[in-house]
Amino acid sequence: MGRIPPTPGGPWTGILLAASVLGSCLQPAPAQTQAPVSIVLTPPSPVVGRGVSLAPHNPPQDLVTCNWYRSATSDENSRILSYYPGPPPVQSNGSAHTGRETAGPGCALTIAGLTLSDTGNYTVRIESPTSPGLGSVYLRVYEMLPRPTVTPNQTQVPENGTFTLTCNTSPSADTVLWLLDGASLVPSERLVLSPDNRTLTVLNATRGDAGTYRCEVRNLVSTSRSEPSTVTVAYAPSPGAHSGLSAGAVAGIVIGSLAGVALVGVMAYFLYSRCRNKTPTENGAPVLVYENLPPTAGAGPVAQPGSPPDPGPTYETLQARQPDLYEELKK
Repeated sequence: MGRIPPTPGGPWTGILLAASVLGSCLQPAPAQTQAPVSIVLTPPSPVVGRGVSLAPHNPPQDLVTCNWYRSATSDENSRILSYYPGPPPVQSNGSAHTGRETAGPGCALTIAGLTLSDTGNYTVRIESPTSPGLGSVYLRVYEMLPRPTVTPNQTQVPENGTFTLTCNTSPSADTVLWLLDGASLVPSERLVLSPDNRTLTVLNATRGDAGTYRCEVRNLVSTSRSEPSTVTVAYAPSPGAHSGLSAGAVAGIVIGSLAGVALVGVMAYFLYSRCRNKTPTENGAPVLVYENLPPTAGAGPVAQPGSPPDPGPTYETLQARQPDLYEELKK
Protein backbone atom coordinates (compact mmCIF):
# COMPACT_ATOMS: atom_id res chain seq x y z
CA MET A 1 0.00 0.00 0.00
CA GLY A 2 1.50 3.39 -0.97
CA ARG A 3 2.29 6.45 1.26
CA ILE A 4 -0.59 8.87 1.64
CA PRO A 5 0.55 12.44 1.21
CA PRO A 6 -0.57 14.90 3.84
CA THR A 7 -3.50 16.98 2.90
CA PRO A 8 -3.39 20.75 3.30
CA GLY A 9 -4.67 21.81 6.68
CA GLY A 10 -4.16 18.32 8.12
CA PRO A 11 -2.28 17.46 11.33
CA TRP A 12 1.14 17.38 9.61
CA THR A 13 0.95 21.05 8.86
CA GLY A 14 0.74 21.98 12.58
CA ILE A 15 3.59 19.67 13.48
CA LEU A 16 5.91 21.17 10.88
CA LEU A 17 5.04 24.74 11.94
CA ALA A 18 5.74 23.98 15.60
CA ALA A 19 9.15 22.42 14.77
CA SER A 20 10.11 25.48 12.73
CA VAL A 21 9.24 27.88 15.55
CA LEU A 22 11.09 25.75 18.13
CA GLY A 23 14.21 25.53 15.95
CA SER A 24 14.35 29.28 15.56
CA CYS A 25 14.16 29.77 19.33
CA LEU A 26 16.96 27.30 20.01
CA GLN A 27 19.46 29.04 17.69
CA PRO A 28 22.16 30.94 19.71
CA ALA A 29 22.03 34.73 19.65
CA PRO A 30 24.99 36.39 17.88
CA ALA A 31 27.74 37.37 20.39
CA GLN A 32 28.25 41.10 20.97
CA THR A 33 31.79 42.30 20.27
CA GLN A 34 33.51 44.53 22.85
CA ALA A 35 34.38 47.90 21.42
CA PRO A 36 37.81 49.37 22.32
CA VAL A 37 37.61 51.93 25.10
CA SER A 38 40.05 54.83 25.48
CA ILE A 39 40.88 56.03 28.99
CA VAL A 40 41.71 59.62 29.94
CA LEU A 41 44.19 60.37 32.77
CA THR A 42 43.68 63.52 34.82
CA PRO A 43 46.29 64.89 35.42
CA PRO A 44 48.30 63.30 32.62
CA SER A 45 51.49 63.21 34.76
CA PRO A 46 50.38 62.34 38.30
CA VAL A 47 52.76 62.89 41.22
CA VAL A 48 53.49 60.86 44.34
CA GLY A 49 51.20 61.80 47.22
CA ARG A 50 48.49 63.27 45.01
CA GLY A 51 45.52 61.75 43.18
CA VAL A 52 44.59 60.72 39.64
CA SER A 53 41.37 59.95 37.74
CA LEU A 54 41.08 57.22 35.09
CA ALA A 55 37.88 57.86 33.11
CA PRO A 56 36.55 55.89 30.10
CA HIS A 57 35.97 58.19 27.12
CA ASN A 58 32.26 58.49 26.19
CA PRO A 59 30.84 55.62 28.28
CA PRO A 60 27.47 54.21 27.03
CA GLN A 61 24.23 55.64 28.42
CA ASP A 62 22.85 52.19 29.20
CA LEU A 63 25.83 51.21 31.33
CA VAL A 64 24.95 48.28 33.55
CA THR A 65 28.26 47.70 35.33
CA CYS A 66 31.99 48.25 34.90
CA ASN A 67 34.95 46.41 36.33
CA TRP A 68 38.44 47.83 36.97
CA TYR A 69 41.59 45.65 37.03
CA ARG A 70 45.18 46.36 38.10
CA SER A 71 46.68 44.57 35.09
CA ALA A 72 46.68 44.54 31.30
CA THR A 73 43.87 41.92 31.23
CA SER A 74 40.51 41.42 32.92
CA ASP A 75 41.80 38.79 35.32
CA GLU A 76 39.60 38.28 38.37
CA ASN A 77 42.62 38.03 40.66
CA SER A 78 43.60 41.58 39.71
CA ARG A 79 40.09 43.11 40.03
CA ILE A 80 40.09 46.38 41.96
CA LEU A 81 36.34 46.95 42.07
CA SER A 82 33.03 46.62 40.28
CA TYR A 83 30.74 49.63 39.92
CA TYR A 84 26.95 49.58 39.45
CA PRO A 85 25.54 53.01 38.58
CA GLY A 86 22.16 52.25 40.20
CA PRO A 87 20.31 54.09 41.43
CA PRO A 88 21.63 53.89 44.05
CA PRO A 89 25.26 53.43 42.90
CA VAL A 90 27.02 50.44 44.42
CA GLN A 91 30.78 49.65 44.62
CA SER A 92 31.97 46.08 45.17
CA ASN A 93 35.70 45.85 45.97
CA GLY A 94 37.96 43.09 44.65
CA SER A 95 41.17 41.46 45.85
CA ALA A 96 43.37 44.22 44.30
CA HIS A 97 41.64 47.03 46.19
CA THR A 98 44.01 49.00 48.47
CA GLY A 99 41.48 51.23 50.21
CA ARG A 100 42.45 54.26 48.10
CA GLU A 101 40.32 53.51 45.01
CA THR A 102 36.77 54.71 44.41
CA ALA A 103 34.46 54.65 41.37
CA GLY A 104 32.07 57.39 40.30
CA PRO A 105 29.75 58.53 37.53
CA GLY A 106 30.75 57.42 34.05
CA CYS A 107 32.71 54.53 35.59
CA ALA A 108 35.67 56.83 36.44
CA LEU A 109 38.24 55.31 38.78
CA THR A 110 39.92 57.65 41.29
CA ILE A 111 43.14 56.72 43.14
CA ALA A 112 44.19 58.88 46.10
CA GLY A 113 47.59 59.15 47.80
CA LEU A 114 49.59 57.85 44.87
CA THR A 115 52.81 55.91 45.42
CA LEU A 116 55.47 54.79 42.98
CA SER A 117 54.12 51.25 43.28
CA ASP A 118 50.84 52.42 41.67
CA THR A 119 52.70 52.65 38.37
CA GLY A 120 51.45 49.99 35.94
CA ASN A 121 48.66 48.87 33.59
CA TYR A 122 44.95 49.37 34.36
CA THR A 123 42.04 47.78 32.48
CA VAL A 124 38.30 48.51 32.44
CA ARG A 125 35.53 46.21 31.16
CA ILE A 126 32.17 47.86 30.50
CA GLU A 127 28.93 45.86 30.45
CA SER A 128 26.14 47.35 28.33
CA PRO A 129 23.23 45.86 26.34
CA THR A 130 24.20 47.92 23.32
CA SER A 131 27.86 49.01 23.69
CA PRO A 132 30.06 46.72 25.78
CA GLY A 133 33.71 47.74 25.79
CA LEU A 134 37.21 46.89 26.98
CA GLY A 135 40.22 49.20 27.32
CA SER A 136 43.63 49.50 29.02
CA VAL A 137 45.98 52.35 29.95
CA TYR A 138 49.47 52.61 31.44
CA LEU A 139 49.72 54.81 34.53
CA ARG A 140 53.12 56.36 35.30
CA VAL A 141 53.46 57.93 38.73
CA TYR A 142 56.20 60.58 39.01
CA GLU A 143 58.03 61.92 42.04
CA MET A 144 59.53 65.34 42.72
CA LEU A 145 63.19 64.54 42.22
CA PRO A 146 65.43 65.00 45.28
CA ARG A 147 68.78 66.76 44.87
CA PRO A 148 71.35 64.36 43.39
CA THR A 149 74.96 64.04 44.53
CA VAL A 150 78.19 63.63 42.55
CA THR A 151 80.82 61.13 43.70
CA PRO A 152 84.28 61.31 42.05
CA ASN A 153 86.58 58.31 42.35
CA GLN A 154 89.41 60.82 43.03
CA THR A 155 89.64 64.57 43.48
CA GLN A 156 93.34 65.06 42.59
CA VAL A 157 94.15 63.62 39.20
CA PRO A 158 97.58 63.51 37.52
CA GLU A 159 97.77 65.05 34.08
CA ASN A 160 97.02 62.46 31.36
CA GLY A 161 95.29 60.31 33.98
CA THR A 162 91.69 59.03 34.09
CA PHE A 163 88.91 59.80 36.58
CA THR A 164 85.23 58.90 36.92
CA LEU A 165 82.25 60.77 38.37
CA THR A 166 78.93 59.15 39.35
CA CYS A 167 75.57 60.94 39.61
CA ASN A 168 73.57 59.46 42.49
CA THR A 169 69.89 60.10 41.79
CA SER A 170 66.41 58.59 41.92
CA PRO A 171 65.34 55.92 39.40
CA SER A 172 62.50 58.31 38.49
CA ALA A 173 64.96 60.62 36.73
CA ASP A 174 64.41 60.38 32.98
CA THR A 175 67.30 62.64 31.92
CA VAL A 176 70.80 63.16 33.36
CA LEU A 177 73.04 66.02 32.17
CA TRP A 178 76.66 66.85 33.14
CA LEU A 179 78.12 70.34 33.61
CA LEU A 180 81.67 71.64 34.12
CA ASP A 181 81.87 75.11 35.69
CA GLY A 182 78.23 75.65 34.67
CA ALA A 183 78.66 74.69 31.00
CA SER A 184 77.04 71.54 29.56
CA LEU A 185 79.42 68.76 28.58
CA VAL A 186 79.14 67.01 25.22
CA PRO A 187 80.30 63.37 24.95
CA SER A 188 83.50 62.86 22.96
CA GLU A 189 86.38 60.42 22.64
CA ARG A 190 87.70 61.62 26.01
CA LEU A 191 84.35 62.26 27.74
CA VAL A 192 82.56 58.91 27.90
CA LEU A 193 79.03 58.49 29.31
CA SER A 194 77.41 55.29 30.53
CA PRO A 195 74.19 54.16 28.75
CA ASP A 196 72.03 55.83 31.44
CA ASN A 197 74.27 58.96 31.58
CA ARG A 198 74.73 58.47 35.31
CA THR A 199 78.51 57.90 35.04
CA LEU A 200 81.02 60.23 33.35
CA THR A 201 84.56 59.01 32.60
CA VAL A 202 87.28 61.52 31.61
CA LEU A 203 90.24 60.02 29.73
CA ASN A 204 93.72 61.58 29.28
CA ALA A 205 92.91 64.42 31.66
CA THR A 206 94.28 67.86 30.91
CA ARG A 207 94.43 70.95 33.09
CA GLY A 208 91.35 72.16 31.23
CA ASP A 209 89.39 69.28 32.79
CA ALA A 210 89.92 70.69 36.28
CA GLY A 211 86.97 72.53 37.85
CA THR A 212 83.59 71.97 39.50
CA TYR A 213 81.37 69.21 38.16
CA ARG A 214 77.60 68.94 38.60
CA CYS A 215 74.87 66.63 37.34
CA GLU A 216 71.34 67.80 36.54
CA VAL A 217 68.38 65.37 36.60
CA ARG A 218 64.93 65.82 35.10
CA ASN A 219 61.54 64.19 34.67
CA LEU A 220 58.17 65.50 33.50
CA VAL A 221 57.36 67.16 36.82
CA SER A 222 60.69 68.41 38.25
CA THR A 223 64.33 69.35 37.68
CA SER A 224 67.14 69.20 40.26
CA ARG A 225 70.88 69.97 40.20
CA SER A 226 73.60 68.62 42.47
CA GLU A 227 76.07 70.56 44.61
CA PRO A 228 79.44 71.17 42.91
CA SER A 229 82.20 68.59 43.21
CA THR A 230 85.74 69.93 42.59
CA VAL A 231 88.43 68.02 40.69
CA THR A 232 92.02 69.27 40.34
CA VAL A 233 94.52 68.11 37.73
CA ALA A 234 98.18 68.01 38.88
CA TYR A 235 100.92 69.21 36.53
CA ALA A 236 102.95 66.40 34.98
CA PRO A 237 106.69 67.18 34.30
CA SER A 238 108.01 66.78 30.79
CA PRO A 239 109.59 63.41 29.89
CA GLY A 240 113.16 63.12 31.23
CA ALA A 241 112.73 65.68 34.02
CA HIS A 242 113.08 63.77 37.30
CA SER A 243 111.91 60.71 35.39
CA GLY A 244 111.29 57.74 37.63
CA LEU A 245 111.10 59.83 40.81
CA SER A 246 108.02 59.56 42.93
CA ALA A 247 106.30 62.54 44.48
CA GLY A 248 107.88 61.63 47.84
CA ALA A 249 111.37 61.55 46.33
CA VAL A 250 110.91 64.96 44.74
CA ALA A 251 109.67 66.35 48.06
CA GLY A 252 112.76 64.91 49.80
CA ILE A 253 115.06 66.61 47.30
CA VAL A 254 113.38 69.95 47.85
CA ILE A 255 113.54 69.66 51.65
CA GLY A 256 117.21 68.59 51.51
CA SER A 257 118.10 71.58 49.34
CA LEU A 258 116.44 73.99 51.74
CA ALA A 259 118.24 72.41 54.69
CA GLY A 260 121.60 72.78 52.89
CA VAL A 261 120.99 76.44 52.23
CA ALA A 262 120.13 76.98 55.89
CA LEU A 263 123.30 75.18 57.02
CA VAL A 264 125.52 77.30 54.76
CA GLY A 265 123.93 80.43 56.20
CA VAL A 266 124.62 79.32 59.77
CA MET A 267 128.27 78.55 58.99
CA ALA A 268 128.77 81.92 57.29
CA TYR A 269 127.34 83.72 60.31
CA PHE A 270 129.60 81.73 62.66
CA LEU A 271 132.77 82.58 60.69
CA TYR A 272 131.81 86.22 60.48
CA SER A 273 131.22 86.43 64.22
CA ARG A 274 134.58 84.73 64.96
CA CYS A 275 136.51 87.16 62.76
CA ARG A 276 134.98 90.12 64.57
CA ASN A 277 135.92 88.73 68.01
CA LYS A 278 139.68 87.95 67.24
CA THR A 279 142.44 89.27 69.62
CA PRO A 280 145.07 91.73 68.34
CA THR A 281 147.59 88.87 68.02
CA GLU A 282 145.15 86.95 65.84
CA ASN A 283 144.58 90.07 63.79
CA GLY A 284 148.33 90.50 63.15
CA ALA A 285 148.67 93.75 65.22
CA PRO A 286 152.01 94.22 67.17
CA VAL A 287 151.94 93.18 70.83
CA LEU A 288 153.12 95.79 73.30
CA VAL A 289 155.63 94.52 75.95
CA TYR A 290 156.11 96.54 79.12
CA GLU A 291 159.29 96.50 81.33
CA ASN A 292 160.29 97.93 84.73
CA LEU A 293 162.69 100.86 84.72
CA PRO A 294 164.64 102.16 87.77
CA PRO A 295 163.51 105.44 89.10
CA THR A 296 165.07 108.44 87.55
CA ALA A 297 167.63 110.26 89.66
CA GLY A 298 166.29 113.33 91.32
CA ALA A 299 162.77 112.22 91.13
CA GLY A 300 160.87 112.53 94.41
CA PRO A 301 161.85 114.11 97.71
CA VAL A 302 165.56 114.22 98.82
CA ALA A 303 166.36 112.43 102.11
CA GLN A 304 168.01 114.55 104.77
CA PRO A 305 171.19 113.27 106.52
CA GLY A 306 170.46 111.34 109.66
CA SER A 307 166.77 110.85 108.80
CA PRO A 308 165.34 107.33 108.93
CA PRO A 309 164.84 105.47 105.67
CA ASP A 310 161.51 105.97 103.87
CA PRO A 311 159.27 103.04 104.72
CA GLY A 312 157.12 103.51 101.65
CA PRO A 313 157.39 101.16 98.67
CA THR A 314 159.53 101.99 95.79
CA TYR A 315 157.67 102.08 92.46
CA GLU A 316 159.31 101.52 89.16
CA THR A 317 158.07 102.92 85.91
CA LEU A 318 156.48 100.61 83.32
CA GLN A 319 157.41 101.51 79.80
CA ALA A 320 156.77 99.85 76.52
CA ARG A 321 159.94 98.12 75.39
CA GLN A 322 161.13 98.78 71.90
CA PRO A 323 161.90 95.56 70.01
CA ASP A 324 165.47 95.17 68.92
CA LEU A 325 166.71 94.27 65.47
CA TYR A 326 166.92 90.56 66.27
CA GLU A 327 163.31 90.38 67.24
CA GLU A 328 162.36 92.27 64.13
CA LEU A 329 164.21 89.79 61.98
CA LYS A 330 162.69 86.84 63.84
CA LYS A 331 159.32 88.01 62.81
